[in-house]
Amino acid sequence: MQFYDFEEKMKNYPVFTASEVKSVFFDQKNIITQVAFWLKKGYLKKIKHGLYVLAKVKDEINPMVLAEKIYEPSYLSLEFALNYHGIIPDIPGTYTSVTSRTTKYFKNSFGNFTYQKIKAEFFTGYEARSEKNVSFNIATPEKALVDYVYLNKNKIKDDINFWKEMRIDEDFKFKKKRLDLYRNLLNDKKVNKLIESVLNYQKNVR
Repeated sequence: MQFYDFEEKMKNYPVFTASEVKSVFFDQKNIITQVAFWLKKGYLKKIKHGLYVLAKVKDEINPMVLAEKIYEPSYLSLEFALNYHGIIPDIPGTYTSVTSRTTKYFKNSFGNFTYQKIKAEFFTGYEARSEKNVSFNIATPEKALVDYVYLNKNKIKDDINFWKEMRIDEDFKFKKKRLDLYRNLLNDKKVNKLIESVLNYQKNVR
């Protein structure tokens, strides 16, 4: 097979796994060997073992779409999602996600990707977004906040000044029913107290 033919079939799915290649080219027995050859030629770029991108469109890809593919299952959350939703202004230097698997860290040409472990029953509260035929999962604003508080509860101070320094948007309106759903699911007194601290900060600085 010529690379042109491969590229034509995969151009709508520029980020792909070895399994996806086998699925698309099920009639090509040596397709993975050819992928390895194209990697050496520079036609493809490896993101991690078994995950590749077409070199031609590498610079057009938003790293957000890579987060879930790099380490599954996972969804973008914490500082990245808080910034994405306009809750905090500071852009994190890392694509922060949560996972029901072991905590992991990856670094590649697209950036730094961190994955913090949460309980499997708390792996919820995210929504699917898509970009150029590639989907990614990101926490809702409420779940991003609860995830952040839950995973940092021993570092966060129950103090309005903490949220002021973090520059939480005082005008952002969290959906109370969603917040209560996640708080009740987690059932953690310290997390509940810190969430109330955030809401009190928003109320008092207006």
